[in-house]
This record gives sequence, C-alpha cells and structure tokens, in this order.
Amino acid sequence: MKRGNNLGKTVFTLIKWNSAVYKETLHLRNQVLRKSAGKPLLVDAPIEEKSDIHLVIKQDGKVVGTLLLHPCFSSCVQVKQVAISPSCQGQGLGKKLMVYAEDVAKRLGYTTIFLTGRQSAWHFYQKLGYSELMEEYTDGDLVFKVFKKDIQLIPTIKSKKEMKTNG
Repeated sequence: MKRGNNLGKTVFTLIKWNSAVYKETLHLRNQVLRKSAGKPLLVDAPIEEKSDIHLVIKQDGKVVGTLLLHPCFSSCVQVKQVAISPSCQGQGLGKKLMVYAEDVAKRLGYTTIFLTGRQSAWHFYQKLGYSELMEEYTDGDLVFKVFKKDIQLIPTIKSKKEMKTNG
C-alpha cells in the first residue's frame, strides 16, 4: 500500500525482525514509548519479537511509524508497540497504520485484535471501534486499559470451477 501526501511519498510495509529498518523502529519506539514510560531503552532486537509481524510507515525513506502484530492463538492477534514520530503526529498516520494492521490481520486469518492502550490513546482506539475489556490499571506513572475489536475475514473468491451460473 503506497500513498502520497503533501510531505512526500508515504509507504506502508511489512519488515523483517532485526533488519536495518527494524533497527530504525527501535529508535522510534525508544523516543516515543520507552522514555515516557521510564523503561530502559532498546539497544538490541528483543528476541521475543522475532515471530511478530512488523509493520512500518516510511515517508521519503524514513521510518515515521511502527507497530507489531503479536499472534496469540489462531484467531487472535495483539497490537503492540504503536509509535508515530512526534513530527508526524496529528496527520492521521496512526489511524492509517491501525487500518493497515487490521487489513494485514484479516488477510492472515485473524478475527480478533486486542491491545493495551495508554490513557492518552483511549479515545483514539474507541473512535476506531475498539471496546474496553477491563478496568484501567497502572504501570508506574502510566494508566492503561485493554481493548478489543472483532474484525471480519476478507471473503475468499471462488474459482470459476466452484462458481455456479444461470447461463
């Protein structure tokens, strides 16, 4: 999925764990998520993310957004580590990244997505159709809630052999 905007070429794509582009996502996650949470900065690729599905947004060749899809079981996937560059926030890229992630999840056969969202993002996830699963909880200075969304599978197209016609 490639899209253009007034800032130049915007590309939504999947990347490989521990690739050069993946390492750019670690820097973005450190900047946007880890520092504000008081968590240690990521230096190396976390091994627990090796089997995750890694999505990015690039503008003019630079990573400006990222998220992970973490398979939980055959029908459920978790959205993790959503980060948009501060210089690109407010442009709708977070919404577009979530829609892209839902599309990828549907194509892979998942029917449910869940995520843990910071208080500052609750309204954002609710606007995207996510429902609260449990009461809020705290981790350090941050307040979180768990959200879920049921997504519909993309219907498969029958082959010509399977199609019945009236003519």
